Amino acid sequence: MSRAGTRRVGAGHDGTTPAQRESAQLASLLARGTAAGTRHTYGDRPDQHLELYGDPATAEQGIILVHGGYFRQRVDLTHARPLAAELAGGDASGRGGAVVALLEYRRAGGDGGHPRTLEDVSTAVAHCVRLWQELGMRPEGAAAPLIAGHSAGGCLALAWATHHGADLPQARVRALAPITDLIREARGGLAEGAVLDYMGALPDEAPEAYRWEDPRSRAALLPDGFDARIIHGTDDATVDIGFSRDMPLPRTELDGACHFDVIDPASPYFAGVRDWLAG
Repeated sequence: MSRAGTRRVGAGHDGTTPAQRESAQLASLLARGTAAGTRHTYGDRPDQHLELYGDPATAEQGIILVHGGYFRQRVDLTHARPLAAELAGGDASGRGGAVVALLEYRRAGGDGGHPRTLEDVSTAVAHCVRLWQELGMRPEGAAAPLIAGHSAGGCLALAWATHHGADLPQARVRALAPITDLIREARGGLAEGAVLDYMGALPDEAPEAYRWEDPRSRAALLPDGFDARIIHGTDDATVDIGFSRDMPLPRTELDGACHFDVIDPASPYFAGVRDWLAG
């Protein structure tokens, strides 16, 4: 199956460095004080819960949102609440909103890490499909979720698809500035060794662990015809776009966009991101 195809979308920026812009955007996302969604648990551990935004009975779309943070325990779902709330609220054109499940999960530094974190995401996705139906969503709608993951969440969404895409063949995955190559990141010690901390060993020491979770190694295992796409900014200072360019999936490149432009409703790139999430 061919997975070729790259589109480029441009927008301006204010002249600051990408790293400065990313730091300011993250601080802004955290400072907005977006209210938490309705909390539901999918397991007994403190981090096995989700926040639900929107009404499944009236929503036109179901979105499962997996936040990023390089798998670290200190980064929780708070910074992704503005995105979840915005997607649930519809857009200026009058199109209806979505029901959005913003997932929390166990992370490295807590009682997560490989393989528990991906297991949490898999359990949460299945839980969402059942929960939405219980709350009034049409079964066919619940069975066709969009799974959107940012950064480490994009890695988890892609890895989920290689294990479970055939279980939900109508699902779609949109990986936003994703980590796609755990092997290279662990060997390179990127992000102060975050991937090594998450995986618990180097690739040569635990090759089976990396074959089980690394999206780049598992790309050929995506079900034939499964709808997966990467959306990545060319000026990303946190996850280099070169990793996405090496991933055999359709890709949209946002010229000049940084790491948080793909999840920030206040970003000039967000209207385009919303369109990719919607269709």
